[in-house]
Amino acid sequence: MSVCRRCCAGAIGLLLAISACGGPHPGAARSGPNTAPALVGPTAQASSAMPPPVVSTEASHLAPAPTTSPPPPAATTPAMRPSTSRPAQSASVGCGPGRASGTTVLALPGGRRALLAVPEDDTGRRRLGLVIGLPGYGQTPEQLAAQSRLPARAMAAGVLAVLPQGAGPARSWNFSGTTGYDDLAFLSALITRLVTTECADPARIVVAGISDGGDMAAFAACSLHVRFRAVVTVAASTEPRPSCRPIRIIAVHGDVDPLDPYGGGPDGRRGYPATPPAIPAIAAWAALDGCAHAITTSIAPHIVTTTYPCGAQLVSVKGGGHTWPGGAAVAASLGVTTSEYDATATILGLS
Repeated sequence: MSVCRRCCAGAIGLLLAISACGGPHPGAARSGPNTAPALVGPTAQASSAMPPPVVSTEASHLAPAPTTSPPPPAATTPAMRPSTSRPAQSASVGCGPGRASGTTVLALPGGRRALLAVPEDDTGRRRLGLVIGLPGYGQTPEQLAAQSRLPARAMAAGVLAVLPQGAGPARSWNFSGTTGYDDLAFLSALITRLVTTECADPARIVVAGISDGGDMAAFAACSLHVRFRAVVTVAASTEPRPSCRPIRIIAVHGDVDPLDPYGGGPDGRRGYPATPPAIPAIAAWAALDGCAHAITTSIAPHIVTTTYPCGAQLVSVKGGGHTWPGGAAVAASLGVTTSEYDATATILGLS
């Protein structure tokens, strides 16, 4: 498998520290836009304690190059438009006073880092929804920020967003026992920290990710004691673990994805699980809630939704690649980025 096999993979005590052990998987990387690639397709507008945050100046983003092909006509339905109203906030709790607004960098245990986006007009005295965005294999937080525009759009929507980096030199996620890093403890401690010091609302946390980050988001939703409001996977197909509790899940997947095949197939990396077919996978998530029948709807020329009444949904992008719908285009080898669906708006609408 090539180096680009994947793009963009109760509370923990605050006195323990995360230490990264083991090493990254030596196999082929499913990397994100780490070089200066040719671009195709349209873009859309669009159990450990953490130490005190180390805040830098505003993080630089990997600016995407302009698309090389003209965009097709966009078809946007009301369900896909980002909300212009601010989410309801809880009563004043006096948390997070004096924190920096804008996009800052957090230094995390094990040499990791994260981008944290805080709304500019937030007083730090009301709890806000939190979006956790997990980059793909090899992808940096800045690259995911540039591709998805999650930090900027979260701030505009009055929501906190954090994009943590994967572990080790490969910046990977341990969702299948393939590395020695305890990513569940890492994420649990990060969430505890953000709820405690950054005023995140524990009842309004959405976890999302692309590629391996999407697999990790689903694994965390099944394995952590945190009650996530929803999980959103992009360019990833995964099934729930046997002990997984019901959760709302939206899977967004291109049907010509060259790395996570829509129809399923072997991963290509030693020790990694095969990619399950997208349609049976979403049916397995729906079965957790006892849903057996879905409604299939075409909401745009190249967008088809398979929706179960219990909340599980598959968004199929006809002709879509291993990309972020509604985001910036990436390497030509990863396929087309559609402008007919806005994955970031979907994520923010759930927070």
